[in-house]
Amino acid sequence: MGIFIFSYQSTTRKEINHVMLKEFAPVFEIAKTRDMLLFANSNKITVKKEEVAKWIEAYIRNYSGKSDARISYPALTDYLESLSPKLETKPIDAKFKFNNNKADVFIPSMPGKKINISASMGNISIALFENIPSASLVFDVVEPNITLEKINNLGLNTLLSRGTSDYGKSPPSRIHNIKVGMSKFNGIILKPGEEFSFNKLLGEVDEIQGYRAELVIKGGQLEREYGGGLCQVSTTVFRAAIMAGLPIAERKPHSFPVQYYNPQGFDSTIYPGIVDLKFINDTPNHILIQTKVTGSNLSVEIYGTDDGRKVAMEGPVQYDQKSSGAMKAYFIRKISQENQTTKEERFNSVYKAPPPHEKNPLE
Repeated sequence: MGIFIFSYQSTTRKEINHVMLKEFAPVFEIAKTRDMLLFANSNKITVKKEEVAKWIEAYIRNYSGKSDARISYPALTDYLESLSPKLETKPIDAKFKFNNNKADVFIPSMPGKKINISASMGNISIALFENIPSASLVFDVVEPNITLEKINNLGLNTLLSRGTSDYGKSPPSRIHNIKVGMSKFNGIILKPGEEFSFNKLLGEVDEIQGYRAELVIKGGQLEREYGGGLCQVSTTVFRAAIMAGLPIAERKPHSFPVQYYNPQGFDSTIYPGIVDLKFINDTPNHILIQTKVTGSNLSVEIYGTDDGRKVAMEGPVQYDQKSSGAMKAYFIRKISQENQTTKEERFNSVYKAPPPHEKNPLE
């Protein structure tokens, strides 16, 4: 292995010191000819020699002008970051349900893990420098936000509101989709200031997620798609959010009146990627969403901390009703504290004429 001598003269003792510096190019040349094995907890990753070669770069030493090789940390960082989706796991928050005014865990919390890029690069660098064909990745533990130990500090001690709806004589596939959708929102906890997005929490709507094809309203027409009936869930959640006095950030009524959402004017449609239902937890503590299906009745309950707000609702009122079935509707929500109205809002709905009866099973 090549060695060169770097000399300097001490200004005080007038003596010559020699420092022997190791050349790394020969070591790295060996590393580029073989695969490297990375240990990632219980996983083993074989890094092909072609990839290892990308971690090595040539350079010229400034102080000697000699050619050598060194580790390209940007390239190594890019590689480790590419492993993140395969090896990292997100923490799972505990989910709770209320029984007899007591919160019980029905999904336990679980910590996640995240690659420590810096520490992992350090281990790989040592392996390359020492001509060792393997190294261990380092992972940091990511603690969940909601755990059983934290439940008493979340302020979940009061039923703030309940929203209800009835899916009536829905066909079996629609009932199935409603029950799958309701399960997605049971036990959801929002921290203070956090925004609720129905579509974000709902996730993918397809056959893989257990949904069946059923009628949906799309572009003012009825079409058969996976997840038909989920608007029954979004409508029920919307009603609970309204009665809890939570600020509504996004809500859109259906294109035409649907019997499942009576009384008309108190509904909220959704369509993943296009139309969403959003509201904000503006209470001083966390809120918990709990869903229930009893017979054909849906119930969405919101638990949290009573901050003194009271909610009163006028309507919904239907008006400008046409023989075609088109109509308009509205309701007014009044939020008060200490017997004084602090906010008054009007929620409007405009419904077009529904399809002819023989083409509209939703009537």
